[in-house]
Amino acid sequence: MFGKSPREPQKPTMSDLKDIQLSPPPPANLTNPQDTLLQTKEIVEEPELVSNVERISRIVSPYFIAIVGLSLYENNFLIGTILIVLGILSLLKVSTNDVGNFLEWLKNFLGLK
Repeated sequence: MFGKSPREPQKPTMSDLKDIQLSPPPPANLTNPQDTLLQTKEIVEEPELVSNVERISRIVSPYFIAIVGLSLYENNFLIGTILIVLGILSLLKVSTNDVGNFLEWLKNFLGLK
C-alpha cells in the first residue's frame, strides 16, 4: 500500500535452461598418498562406529520397548501388554523359534494335536 509493489518472480527462459550442463564433474586423481591414507582411515572408522551403535542399540532397545509398553498400558491395555511382553522376551533373548517350539509343546501337552 505505502511501499513498493512486490516483484513478480521471473520465469527462466528456454535458452537459460539449455546453457546448464547436467553432467557430473570429472573424477579427481588421487595420486597424493595422504588422500588415500585419509580415505582408508575413514573406511576403517565407519564399521567400528556402526558396530558400537549396534551394540548400544541391542542393549537399550528392549528396555525402551518395555518402558513404552508400561506407559501405554493405562491408556491402551492391548498395545501396552504386547509391548511389555515383547520387551521382556527380547531381554531374555527368546527367539521366534523358541516361541514356536513352546506353542507346539503346549498343543501336544493339551492333546490338541
